Amino acid sequence: MEASRDWVCIRLLTYESESEYKYMEQLLGVTDGTLPNTVFCLLSPDGKTKLTRPTRGPSIFRTPENMAFQMKSLASRYKSAVPNSFVAPVPLVDRVDLAMNVAASDNRPLVVFYHPSSPDLKRLVDSSKPVVWDAELIGQFMYAATSSKEDLKAMVNASGDAGVYIVEPDEYGVSGKIVRHVEFDKVAESLKRELSRALVNFQPFQKNHQQHIRDGYVFGIEWETVVPESDPMSVQAKRRFKSRFNGMD
Repeated sequence: MEASRDWVCIRLLTYESESEYKYMEQLLGVTDGTLPNTVFCLLSPDGKTKLTRPTRGPSIFRTPENMAFQMKSLASRYKSAVPNSFVAPVPLVDRVDLAMNVAASDNRPLVVFYHPSSPDLKRLVDSSKPVVWDAELIGQFMYAATSSKEDLKAMVNASGDAGVYIVEPDEYGVSGKIVRHVEFDKVAESLKRELSRALVNFQPFQKNHQQHIRDGYVFGIEWETVVPESDPMSVQAKRRFKSRFNGMD
C-alpha cells in the first residue's frame, strides 16, 4: 500500500463498462469476447506504455515485498508533476447499485453522497476529499454519489434527506442497512467522526465461496452485468453450480 502512493491505481469495471471491457481486451491481447474477470498491468504516465506484461494478476512479482520494491523502482523513473497540496478526487463507483454490489463483494461499508441538486452534490463530494483520503480511513470504504432519490431505495429506511449515508450492505449487495446519516450542513464537522465510528462497529460477513454461490441460487440472486460475463473459468463454474442446483430436489 505504501508503494502504491506513488501510482494512480485504477480499478476497472470489467463487465460493467463496454468501453473499459474493450480496453482491457486490447491490453491483455485476448480474442474478442473471452476477457477474464481480472487484468493487471503497470503503465507509464502516458497511460499507454506497458511497464510490465499484462496478466490476470500481480503474481509475476511472486511476493508482496518484491512487488513493492519493483513499484518503487519503476516510479523513481518519473518526476511527479502533482503539487504537495493536491488532494485526489473521491474514488466514486459509477452507480449506487453497482457500488452496493462491489462493497458487498469486498466486505466493506458503503458511503453514499446524496443531494437533489447536482452542483450541491459536487460541492458535497469535493469537500469530503480530505476525509476520504485520511490516513485512518483510506481504502476502508466504497463510495458512490447520486442526485436521484430513486437510487436510495435499496437502502433500508433512507430518509431522503441530503447528506452522507453510511451503509452496511447485505451479503449479496442487493440492499443495505443505513448505520449513520450525516446531514448536509454538518458534513464538514462530523463526517470523519461518523466514518470512524461506523468502521469500528462494522462486522464483515464470514463467507465461504462455494456456499455463498450456492445460497445465491437458492435465494434467486444473480447479478446481470452490462457486458455478458466471459471469463471461461467463471462461466464453467457457474454452469456446474446451476447444474447441481437444478438437480436438487
